[in-house]
Amino acid sequence: MSVETLSLEALLATIQPDAHAIAEGRRRMIDVWHGRPTDSLPLCFGAVPPQGVMPNTDMRRHVNDPDQMLYDTAVGLAATARAGSDAQLALRVNTGTGTLATAAGCGQLPSDHGLPWTEHITRAQIDAFDPDTNLATLGLLPQLKAWYARFRAQLPTCVGFFCADTQGPFALAHLLYGDDIFYDVYDDPGFVHALLEKTTALYINATRLMKEWIGEPLDGGLHFSFALANGGVRACEDTSTLLAPNTIDTFVLPYQARALAPFGGGFIHYCGNHDALYRGCVDNPWVRGLNFGNPERHDFSVILPELIARGKCYAGEINRLDDESLDAYFRRVVGYTQGAKRGLILTPVLHPDETADPARVLDTWRGVQE
Repeated sequence: MSVETLSLEALLATIQPDAHAIAEGRRRMIDVWHGRPTDSLPLCFGAVPPQGVMPNTDMRRHVNDPDQMLYDTAVGLAATARAGSDAQLALRVNTGTGTLATAAGCGQLPSDHGLPWTEHITRAQIDAFDPDTNLATLGLLPQLKAWYARFRAQLPTCVGFFCADTQGPFALAHLLYGDDIFYDVYDDPGFVHALLEKTTALYINATRLMKEWIGEPLDGGLHFSFALANGGVRACEDTSTLLAPNTIDTFVLPYQARALAPFGGGFIHYCGNHDALYRGCVDNPWVRGLNFGNPERHDFSVILPELIARGKCYAGEINRLDDESLDAYFRRVVGYTQGAKRGLILTPVLHPDETADPARVLDTWRGVQE
């Protein structure tokens, strides 16, 4: 039997979450970000999306057409709403990692298959860029403001917003200047420090603007399915994983701390694995938690007890072993917390039959914590 393709309006109408589940999830995540025990560790996942969704593989259209961007994102929101997990419903204007770099004059390199990459700018353009002046009028920032307002008018009130991709001070410096930054941390450190002063200000000022536009507090808010508290931002350190430990100490960690401080702290994301970067993030008092792009490269039996002991948390995915049952997977993950009911917000790895039965997933998760 054929299924009618859902229009954008019809798709948005399917976003009907359990308000109690949303509120309870928010409460639990606020506990975790504050380092407090909670009644059940938060679990964030989506169920099967509604039938009739029209798939989109044209990323150029996703970036350039606000209705297509909203449609693509609403598919996940509808699936999340159907699960009834602790996950929050939120979206961002999704214009890629170089979104803030466009304010400094960087162009975007479009792709058919992914979000745009960034065209770097010259030293002269970097010298001329002032992140403290008229930022709301530069690059993609005016579009962000307009599209957030457009989405608010189209979406049900149960859906919130979070900031477009901000990256972090060193990642933004790399986006502006390109790979020469890896030489100049040795050959011209004074220039790199001056560049990081500008990208730190860019991160702070642009984030403040976006939070104002979406009505989000400085020290809290949303990020994908997470409710944030005790710190209101995420910063990315993907580029920093390419650096030597002493370079991280000099060019990454001080600016990371300065970027997070105006927002009461925040959490750090990075892909890969880097012991010195991990240690620097854990030791940074403004870092409230971590999110790994490659969780399979980390030993959570060591990391989670340390984060819990430091009053921090891990928010994200933890890898699932081949042929590991749902009950065994959840028992292993919960075991890393040593019964603390603190320090973890999990986005689980689920099989298709499990996403089709979200009540069983939730019952299993709650049950292994009793």
